[in-house]
This record gives sequence, structure tokens and C-alpha cells, in this order.
Amino acid sequence: MSPVRAARRLITIPVVLGWHLLVLLTSPVLLVFAALAGIATRSSLPARTVMVLVAYAELELAAMVRIARLRALGGDGDWQELVGWFVESTYAVTRRVLDVAVQLENGSARQEDVSGSPAGVVVLARHCGPGDSLLIAWLLVVHYGLRLRVVLKSLLRLVPVIDLAGDALPFVFVGARGLDARSGIAALARGLERGDGLLLFPEGQNFSPRRWGDALRKLAASGERLRLRRLRDNTKTLPPHVGGVTAALAAAPQASVLLLAHTGLAGDGADRPWWRLPLHQDLTIRTMLIPAADVPRDPGRTSPWLDQKWTEIDAWVQGHAAERPFSDPSRDLTG
Repeated sequence: MSPVRAARRLITIPVVLGWHLLVLLTSPVLLVFAALAGIATRSSLPARTVMVLVAYAELELAAMVRIARLRALGGDGDWQELVGWFVESTYAVTRRVLDVAVQLENGSARQEDVSGSPAGVVVLARHCGPGDSLLIAWLLVVHYGLRLRVVLKSLLRLVPVIDLAGDALPFVFVGARGLDARSGIAALARGLERGDGLLLFPEGQNFSPRRWGDALRKLAASGERLRLRRLRDNTKTLPPHVGGVTAALAAAPQASVLLLAHTGLAGDGADRPWWRLPLHQDLTIRTMLIPAADVPRDPGRTSPWLDQKWTEIDAWVQGHAAERPFSDPSRDLTG
């Protein structure tokens, strides 16, 4: 283990463990105060917020125990089973406490086509708001039955469960240096087989109107006028980064591509502040499977192809966000 990794874990693990234990020990008192706040505000949100904190503390502590057991087993442990258990448990809490569910749109890719793709799939997903990644992971792991390889931001190593599991699971943590990111993504994509899925978020960050404007200004400043013309009318997605997608497709030349669009959990299709919990909502998802033969692998053709597909995703989000109102507050008063 590198000195940097060891030093990081000496800080993050005790801090997170201490926080979770504090939440669990004080949960009866927190729930009483939350109930009183709920009566005053005529809302179930305070109580639901505390319940989410308690459930997540229990989940992460249980996950750390499971990780410790798997590490003790060396190469004999089933790490993919850990992933399945975690996403299923997280989704169950989301359904039970927040009344939030995944709704796969009719006409989306069939389970047997995705899991049966002979050389696996590269999943290119829209990113919009905290928590959507876990719901997407649930869909891919539980519904589609994929063994996931995931590209994550290096900042997520501050989460001990992700950091510790990342030693054994096929995760790549990318930072600001593009060349390092592309090489890591290419290494992750090599050897994809039937039942494997590489999850990649080409936008690199959650969509928001501010980030959308910043991204277009960056394209203009970089001289990428052609891409700017192609993407400037996409008002619900950020311009996708081409480098990581190109690296993945070149390293997995026989893999199909699964495009994944979703509405997000805010009524306008944008992201939301992390502290604003969604209530009584569906995350509507549309998936589209593109056969390997129809996916360009040449770097010169990947950029226009990806921009075209992202424009299709943007049009889908625009249509569905317009149809989908904000959460009805009356549901919360009786929830």
C-alpha cells in the first residue's frame, strides 16, 4: 500500500466510523426532534432525513465488515456479490424511506440482449444529481445482471467503502490528468466478456445550467467550433468528453454500447443540491443498445458519433422533463 493511501485511510476510516456510530447512538433523540420538526412544518421530510442517515450508517458499517471478511479470504471471496448486496440494500432503503423508484421506460433494451452481448457492453450514462449513480448501478447489476467495471472520480476515495473495495473490484479512479484517465479506462475495458459492463459517465460531472454554460464557453475558448455548433442546442446535457469514450471503445473492439438517459430527480431535468432529498418520485430511465458493428472505433469518427448520440439523449430528457412535474408537496403531508 502506498504511503499516500495509508495516510488517507488513517484519517477517513476513523472519521467516518466515528460519525456513523454517533448517528446510530443518538438516533432515538434525533428521531424525536425530527418528529417534532415534522409536526411544526407539517412535513415528513425531517423524519425521513434522519432515517436515511441511520440507514446509510448501518449499510456502510455492514459493508466495511463484509469487506474485511473478503480481504481476509484473499482471492476466494465473491466481490461482485458484495456489489449486488450493496446496491440492492441501498435501493430498498430508497424505496422504503423516500418513495423513490427506478422506472425503466417501455422500449428500452431487453435484459437478455444486454447481458447476452458476446463481448460485454460499454455503458455511457447521463449524470445528473447526487444518488443517481447508485440507482443506475442497481439497474445495471440487478435488472440487467451485469458484472460492473466502473470509472469513478478520485475524490470518491474519501469514502472508505469505495476506497477499500476499490483495491479488489474493477474500479478506475480518475483525476484531472486526461492521459492517465484514458490509460486507466482502456485497461479497465480490455477483456470485457459476456455479462460484463463498463460504466462510464462521459459528461464527467452532474448536469446543471451553470455547468452547461461553462462547458460551452470552454468549447468556444478551445477553438472547437464544430463541436460547439453540434452541441449548443443541447440544454439538458453537458458536452461529453471524447477521450475516455474513445479509449474504452478502442480497447474493447467487440463490445456493444448501452446508452442510458434519465430524467434526474429534479422536476426540470437538472441536478439538485445534495441536501435536498427527493421524495415520492421516479427516476425514469431509457436505455438503448447499439450493436458492436454499429459503433465507430476510429478516434476521428468517435467524436461526431458521440455528439450525435448525446444530442438524442438530450432530446429525450427535454421531452420527459417537460412532462414530469416537480414533486407534489401534498404527497409529503400524508407520507
